[in-house]
Order: sequence, then structure tokens, then C-alpha cells
Amino acid sequence: MEYVELHASSALSFLRASSPPETLAATAAERGLKAMALCDRQGVYGIPRFHRAAAEHGIRPLTGCELEMEDDSVLPVLVASSTGYRNLCRLLSRSHLAAPKGKARIPWQALEGSTEGLVALTGGPDGPLRSALRVAGPDSARDRLRHLREMFGSGHLGVELQRHRLRGEEREVSVLVGLARELEVPVVATNGVLYARPSGRRILDVFTCLRAHQTLDEAGTRLSPNSQRHLKTGVQMAALFPDLPEAIANTRQIAERLEFTLQDLGYQFPDYSPPGGTDQKAYLSRVTLEGARTRYGAQVPEAVRRQLAHELDLIHRLGFEGYFLMVWDIVNFCRSEGILVQGRGSAANSAVCYCLGITAVDAVQCNLLFERFLSEGRRSWPDIDLDLPSGSRRERVIQEIYRRHGREGAAMTANVITYRGRSAARELGRVLCLPPDLVERFMQIQAQDGPGGAGARQFQHPRFPVFLKLYEELQGLPRHLGQHSGGMILSTGNLSSVVPLENASMPGRSVAQWDKEDCAYMGLVKFDLLGLGMLGAINQVFVEIDRRFGERWELGTVPREEPTVYDTMCRADVIGVFQIESRAQRVQMRCTPVPQSGG
Repeated sequence: MEYVELHASSALSFLRASSPPETLAATAAERGLKAMALCDRQGVYGIPRFHRAAAEHGIRPLTGCELEMEDDSVLPVLVASSTGYRNLCRLLSRSHLAAPKGKARIPWQALEGSTEGLVALTGGPDGPLRSALRVAGPDSARDRLRHLREMFGSGHLGVELQRHRLRGEEREVSVLVGLARELEVPVVATNGVLYARPSGRRILDVFTCLRAHQTLDEAGTRLSPNSQRHLKTGVQMAALFPDLPEAIANTRQIAERLEFTLQDLGYQFPDYSPPGGTDQKAYLSRVTLEGARTRYGAQVPEAVRRQLAHELDLIHRLGFEGYFLMVWDIVNFCRSEGILVQGRGSAANSAVCYCLGITAVDAVQCNLLFERFLSEGRRSWPDIDLDLPSGSRRERVIQEIYRRHGREGAAMTANVITYRGRSAARELGRVLCLPPDLVERFMQIQAQDGPGGAGARQFQHPRFPVFLKLYEELQGLPRHLGQHSGGMILSTGNLSSVVPLENASMPGRSVAQWDKEDCAYMGLVKFDLLGLGMLGAINQVFVEIDRRFGERWELGTVPREEPTVYDTMCRADVIGVFQIESRAQRVQMRCTPVPQSGG
């Protein structure tokens, strides 16, 4: 009988499950599953990666989430439609933004009016139904089930049954089945998956200790009693529920009603509203020409006019006028505030960016190839990164974008912090109660010849072989959600209905639940507002030049052919000069002959 796993969590539930979304998708395909739902805790963190991997492995990805309620019970919900997805994102955003980072809980009352397009399951051991049953008995569980049915509707609710070969679970299953039949709610089998394969239990136990701030010796009953919460085949699940075949069949029926796909995301990049009702196309052409006259004088060179016409034609055909105008508007704000700003990267290949004041490099004079920045064959959005002085001046720009678009209309992109070398070794060492000096010696040795090198064999501690194996398995797994150094995303309407938002550790900032790669995959457009200390130093130099000599310099008017500058570069005397101070670049400079003219 065909079975669909409707309740699986990935390692992007942050210390509550141990397999990446990609591994879950690959294992589901190996197990012969045709579809699977990913339900990460308090968010949709792993959905982009899961959907991408599911497409590669030929399984149907279903979107879900574990909602952590105000009474600490966990309610799994599945997304049936685009309306349900928007409701879920808004529900998560409201709860996260109303609480300190990591402390969000959802009031039961908040579900009222937010359940359309969602299908709820009653959860596993920490679900509201089983929690009520354990704490207050069948009557309380009946009342809770009745309440859930009223909120979601009988056709959008399933009594979740799990069998993990644990003592006492059959009594609970029997009561749950009785309540489901009494209130005419279908029963649904899941395995409450926390890892792809049985071996994933080891890392889950480590995560449990880290979450509880305990060692392995102290954790006791917090640890998993067995390794049953892995992905199972349809045959294995049917064997667990021979007395309840409808619980298996209902998984397929529910999955058929879950029609939402990522194509239904509904994201739109904000339109730029030109003054006077002018359309974006005409306005971009106008301000570009005005910028060209500022750069070149009243008589714009014919070569520049031809290049601008070529670039604007492509920008118009691709529909990117609003993007260029949005970046131009940010640059104008920086100038109005006296904040030095500089476009970096391949945007310097664009004459339009130069004329708009986004970059300070004359792409026409330098004979730079525009198609390296934007071409018809590459339909992805342009990527214009803006460098700003580090510190409060950069934060002023970020907060202005929040002010313009609202707290739910803009957000920083996330950065998934993962376990690497030292962080993995130290935290694992604490869990396994290894002596700190042993862990420090191990980190020194593995930095030289790797964790599997000959030096690792010198350690005689009885737990070291386990430490070494777990250390390798821990590499690259998510630790916590941070924020990108400067990436921001915007949306027409509320961004909070496209991706859940949550508070950052830094006051005054909110973060989307996806990192920059996931945002790009989902079609969300990102601005990079990057902090560059050197720009602050350059700005101070400009101030001093103006004060001492009465000359007003900008990045685009710095003399370009200064022999002393080139001589200094050819001596590789560039420590402190951003972008050309790395060791490799300095070696290359030393190998470059010094021009006889100095230019």
C-alpha cells in the first residue's frame, strides 16, 4: 500500500533533528516514497533545499511546519494551498517578531482566522492531543480534539498515530483511535521522522544534550530510547499498523489534497513609483541621460550614447527598470546624508550604473563588457552590491530601508551557521566529557593533517573513537540561524507572507528564514549593503582635501593616472588597501614588471 510520510523534520529545525533536507529527500526516494512533507520547528527553514532536492530525486515535496504553541505542545500543520502558505508565514512572522530571538510561541487564539488552506495533524509525543491525554486524561484530550476540529474543520484534521516500539504507547494509540472515531476525525500514521537513517540517532542525541546544556552522562531520559524515528518504507509502516490500514491509506488521501507548490509563492519585487505618474521605462531613460550629462558634460560622447541605448534596451526588455531605479534611489539617499557609497563587482561594467552614480568606473572609457554584468541569455536578476562605511552610517541606510518598506516588508537574509572544525570539536568534547586539553590537542593536530590523519591515533581516551566518528558526522550540520552581513530582500506587499520573518540578535533588525542561496532559488531579489571600513577612511581623506585645499573629490573624480599609486602597487605595498591586499595578490604584484613611465 502506498504510504506518504507527512511528518519529517530536518536538521534545519536547529538541534531537534539531525539530517539535512537533501539527505531526507534522497533517502525518501531510496525507500520508494512518492511524496514526503517537511515540517521543521517554528519555520520553513529547510523548504527551498528540500524542494530542490526532491525535484532531483523524483519525489513530490510537501510543505509543512511544526508550530510550537504557548503551552509548549507542538502542532504539525501541512500547506494545502497558496492561501494556507501565506497564513502560515504570517502566523510565524507575528509570533517571532513579538518575541525575543528563539523564544517565540504561538497563542492558541492566534490560530483563529488563520487556518484556511492548512491541514493539521495532532502531533507525536509532544503534540497537543497526547500531551492533554498524559496530563489530564481522555476527557481533556477529547476537548482538545474537538477544539482542533472546530478551528481546522473535520476535513482538514487528522489524529496522528505513531508507533516507535515504546512502553505504554499502545495504550495511548488505543485511546486516540477511540477519540478519532467518536468525533469522526480520520486517523493518520506517521513516523515523526527526525533522521533519515537509524544511524542519525547518534547526532540527534548530541543535539539533545547541546539543547539542554547537559553532558551525555547527565541527559538520561532526555535521550532517544531507540532508533525508530527514521524514514521507513511503505511496507515497514504498513507492518506497524496491520490493525489500522486506513491510517496508512489516509496519508495518501491527505497528500493528494496538498496542492501547494513553490510556483504559488506569489513573490513580487516592489515597483518603483516615479514622480508625476511617469512610467518606470521613461523615467529610467531620463535620469540616466541626466546622469550622463553630469558625468560627461552637456555634449555626451556618441560612444556613450550608443552604449546607454544598448544597455537600456536590454534592461527594458528584461523588465528590470524598477530594480535599477531602486538601487539609484538608495544611492541618492546616501548622498543626501553625506554617506559615501560605491557599487562593486560586475556592475562596474555598466555605463547605466556609472551614469546613475551607482559605480565610479567609466565602463565606456575602460572598454568593459556589459554582458558580463547583464545579458539576454541570463534571465536572473542583476546583482548590484553597494559598499558603505562600516558602523553607524551603514546602519542608517539599512534602517531607512526598513522605514520605507515596513518591518514586515523588508528583512535581512539569513546565514545558516554550521558546525565546523573548532565549534564542532569543542561542543562535542563537552557533550562526551572529554578533557579540554585533549580537545585542544586534537584541534591542533587536525588543523595540520586532518581528523583522520596519523596524529589522531595518539589519543588513548576510551571515548575518543566515538568522538572522532561523531566529529566527522557533525561537520556542516546547522547550529543556529544568523544574519547575512548585508543582504536585504524586499517585496511588494508584506514580505512576511512570502517567507517568515524573525527578530535578529541585533536590535532593530529582522531576518528572513532563508539564506541568500535559498532566496535566490525561490526568486527573491537581494540587495547587498556591505560594510567597508576603508570607505570611512577614504571619506575622511576627502574631507581633509576639501578642508586643506578647497577641492571637492568624489570616488569618480579621483585622478586615475597617478604614477606614485602604480609604483606603490607594483612594490606590493598595499596592506590595508581593501581588495588588493591579500597574500596572493601581493605575490602577483611583485611578479609584475614596474612600468617605465610609472603609469
